[in-house]
Amino acid sequence: MSQAISFFQRRQKQLALVASLYVVFLILFHWQLPPVHVWLIAAFFSIIMNFTYMTEAYARQEYLKLEVLVACVLILASVLGAVVWPLFVIAAIFGHGVWDIFKHYGAGVPFFSWYTLSCFTVDTLYSGALLVYWIGL
Repeated sequence: MSQAISFFQRRQKQLALVASLYVVFLILFHWQLPPVHVWLIAAFFSIIMNFTYMTEAYARQEYLKLEVLVACVLILASVLGAVVWPLFVIAAIFGHGVWDIFKHYGAGVPFFSWYTLSCFTVDTLYSGALLVYWIGL
């Protein structure tokens, strides 16, 4: 991490708790709500996952334009996936996982390895499950 103040450095336990709750709620929402809501749920969770890196970039005043650009592209794809074509939200979630790997290797605002690798795993599994669901296998 660089010399700038990290918003999440002081809040690692809270970040881990929120990330864990994110995964639990993701599973519960898909399990409890009717299938008609699958793409809305996926878009909602895809959108909210994009605020972590923007928050860190804003707190540090580093890589803010890059983080906002990546987040806006992924958020737009998520919205399009909910209202136009589900493949967009699948791509947005997978794209976020790819961004996590890039971040793990130093792209954008610095972030914890445990978080980027965990997020990559969740995003890859979730986008894969949604793709299987969409294809109807």
